[in-house]
Amino acid sequence: MPRLLSIMLGAIALIAAVVGIRSLMPGDSTPSVTADRVPTLDKALPDSPQQYNGTVVFVRSSAVSRTLYLSLGGRSEAEVGEVAFGAAGKVTTTPGKEGDIVDAGELLCGLDVDGASAKVRQAEAAAARKREAFSSAQQRFANGWVSEAWVKTARAELDEAQAALEVARTEFNRMQAVAPFKGVLEKRVATSGQFVSLGTPCGTVVRLDPINFIAGANERQAAQIVPSAPAKVRLPDGSEISGTVTYVSRVADPRTRNFLIKVAVPNPGNRIPVGRTAEIKIDIGPGKAHRVNPALMTTDEQGRIGIRYLDAGGVVSFAPADIVDESEDGAWVTGLPDEAQLVAEGQESVRPGMRVTPVIREEEAPAGGG
Repeated sequence: MPRLLSIMLGAIALIAAVVGIRSLMPGDSTPSVTADRVPTLDKALPDSPQQYNGTVVFVRSSAVSRTLYLSLGGRSEAEVGEVAFGAAGKVTTTPGKEGDIVDAGELLCGLDVDGASAKVRQAEAAAARKREAFSSAQQRFANGWVSEAWVKTARAELDEAQAALEVARTEFNRMQAVAPFKGVLEKRVATSGQFVSLGTPCGTVVRLDPINFIAGANERQAAQIVPSAPAKVRLPDGSEISGTVTYVSRVADPRTRNFLIKVAVPNPGNRIPVGRTAEIKIDIGPGKAHRVNPALMTTDEQGRIGIRYLDAGGVVSFAPADIVDESEDGAWVTGLPDEAQLVAEGQESVRPGMRVTPVIREEEAPAGGG
């Protein structure tokens, strides 16, 4: 045991001597290592932000509460009614001409109706007689002159006569092609003297007031739109018309993956034609937005429109921005932090991920107010 203890003490002394000698040797110090981030087993150590040697000018911007609008590009589209004959026969009347304003139920094309109208008159007369007979039977029953069975028989005969009248009127109406709603007689197909079969087209009526503006919305946009939401339609001439969302499709177009949106606006005098392009701004409720100079907006590598701003640690970040309204003072956008410092000068020299030396330009940024 004393021998083993002596060996151990000798080994410890030897190690201490070696360490002391190495500490006296010049230029052999161990460097200290620091890391901004500690890698984990499932994540690689990210690259550190690249330092930008120049200065970048930023302006302060604060989000404010306001009504947000979703902007979509669209075009006008009218409701079209195809009018067809409900019976076969010879066309005898075609009142009105293409371009005329027609009311709902107005005659557009009529067949030879002499026989059909005679049947209607005959059925009307029969129904009138049966109605009088039933009234008389009720009076006689009240006076005790006839039985209850007599009254029931008179009632049944009246019902039968009224049913025959409805049939006669239906047959007559099938020979009359009428406008389904108030609109413009856009096109007439049938001509007077023409023999037509069941289902032959008479013409086309277009409803222009109100007129619909249609647009396509992606999945994220469509989720923010509700039927009956207020909307504004801006025409190419700069005029703006208030409207209402009337339809939000629940099935996306398989080709574009967009959802169909319809906005109805009044169109007195039918001054807005079909096919007119427009900007459709739909009210999606209250929220917070920044008002920025459109010159500060840029695109990223994916083609998304957005704004570069100063993030934590002096690093430039890119925020995809949605334009939710426009005014004479700038564009209202969402997607930024409530308090942000936006790249105002030098953005052509920096890219997201760079660490910069910021210079804050203390001036009233275009944010705030309504």
